[in-house]
Amino acid sequence: MKKKTIDIITLGCSKNLVDSERLIRQLEELGYIVTHDSDNPQGEIAIINTCGFIGDAKEESINMILEFAQAKEEGRLKSLFVMGCLSERYLKELAAEIPQVTKFYGKFHWKELLQDLGGRHYKNLSFERTLTTPSHYAYLKISEGCDRKCSYCAIPLITGRHISR
Repeated sequence: MKKKTIDIITLGCSKNLVDSERLIRQLEELGYIVTHDSDNPQGEIAIINTCGFIGDAKEESINMILEFAQAKEEGRLKSLFVMGCLSERYLKELAAEIPQVTKFYGKFHWKELLQDLGGRHYKNLSFERTLTTPSHYAYLKISEGCDRKCSYCAIPLITGRHISR
């Protein structure tokens, strides 16, 4: 049986990159071939990990979703999944405006994504990941969220209260 290829596209901050690297590891354990190159998508399935914090990042995320939605519409892509901060904050709006997306997930629901792809979340792998950075560095995610409620900032709205890992 031919292994399915999945493209994971990561936009935004280094926390998103760590989440994507953990997801890549889980998908590899399920037998998928995973690529992490938005300039050269090769898979029949795409997962876009979005950013919804600042205007430019939101625009980049929406443009990437639309680009892959077009590929799906043209038959070059079988399934398109969207996760991350943008879909956490605007899930209903995005689902209504971009019906080509197979399913939207919030920032913390990628375990559901694994189930939808025919697998399960491996708790013993939850902190293991496949590094996508050059070999001389890697990001370390030590917390998530924020307890401050600054009027100009959407992070607490999107990611919730501060949680130390």
